[in-house]
Amino acid sequence: MSYKIEADEIDIHPSVKIGKNVKIKCKSIKLGEFCIIGDNVTIECNKFEAHSWLFMWHGVEVGRGGCNGRNSNVKIGKGVGIFENTVINPSESVEIGDNCGIGADVMIWTHGAWLDVMQGFPHDFGPVKLGNNVWLPARSIVLPNVTIGDNVVIGTNSIINRDLPDGCLAAGTPCKVIREGLYPRPLNDKDLRKLVEHICDDWIDLCISKGITRNIEVWYENRKIFLNQNSLQTIYYLDDRKIEGHINDVSEDLRDYLRRRGIKIYTDRFFKSI
Repeated sequence: MSYKIEADEIDIHPSVKIGKNVKIKCKSIKLGEFCIIGDNVTIECNKFEAHSWLFMWHGVEVGRGGCNGRNSNVKIGKGVGIFENTVINPSESVEIGDNCGIGADVMIWTHGAWLDVMQGFPHDFGPVKLGNNVWLPARSIVLPNVTIGDNVVIGTNSIINRDLPDGCLAAGTPCKVIREGLYPRPLNDKDLRKLVEHICDDWIDLCISKGITRNIEVWYENRKIFLNQNSLQTIYYLDDRKIEGHINDVSEDLRDYLRRRGIKIYTDRFFKSI
């Protein structure tokens, strides 16, 4: 075993994958099915709970100052991605909703004080909450006492020091709302067809570059993607987010490519490319 867990309560699903040189120190740790913890990850807090399909990549750090208090709790929803070298400081609670993406080198802080507060210098302690479907891209910083609503997209390098409403596009230092009520905005069938056909064409080009030549055909019809391999068919249902038919390495490669292009279809298998 190349990782170390110190916890009074451990609830880790058998499907979870944990990388090398991982250090976990909590009173309670819970990892749901198909979670992936990359190499050189540190998790230190009171309670850490992640739903299914967490993707926490290399070098992520959960901890730092004040991470052992009773309010030092981290709760993460389903299908969350947290990428390289991000720091989450849970001096106070941090809650991240379903299907959030947190880019590389992001910092989420729940405390901030250094200079003499009796001389009027600033100090701030408080929880951070991200709603469902939040995109917090690379090198952004979230400060204490911030709540970000559902379906929010934030610009790179932003400093978020205030609450953001549902459905907005926001960016800047400090972060400001650029447009409210923008998301979600479901594509009509014409635009969805154009998008999916472009993605499928790109995937076919990628297959050719990988040397995958198995008489592959892929097309879009009625909000479904059809994949044929030598007369063996796989159907990807975009509304129900499910797959039927023939499953092999090629069909799973397409599922993983769809994930990387923003169409996630969860099954009882990890995402995997060829």
